Amino acid sequence: MIKPGDLVMLANDTWKVPGALSAVKYFHRLQEDYGNKVMIVLEVREKELIRGWKTAGVDRDIIVFVNSKKLCLSSSLLRVVN
Repeated sequence: MIKPGDLVMLANDTWKVPGALSAVKYFHRLQEDYGNKVMIVLEVREKELIRGWKTAGVDRDIIVFVNSKKLCLSSSLLRVVN
């Protein structure tokens, strides 16, 4: 489980890219920009319920700091670095 203060990286092997071309381009750009970079977790947010349904299983929104930027990524895209 990811928590604030953890060091994380993109977990490239677990990605399931949706079929839309824009999604493929987005994931490819993430890989190019942040693929080998270590990020620090600033905040972990539970995803909101929509009409009583959880939107993406157990995924959480993770706020990370990398390259002087804050990014919001899904927890399914990240892995904790030892």
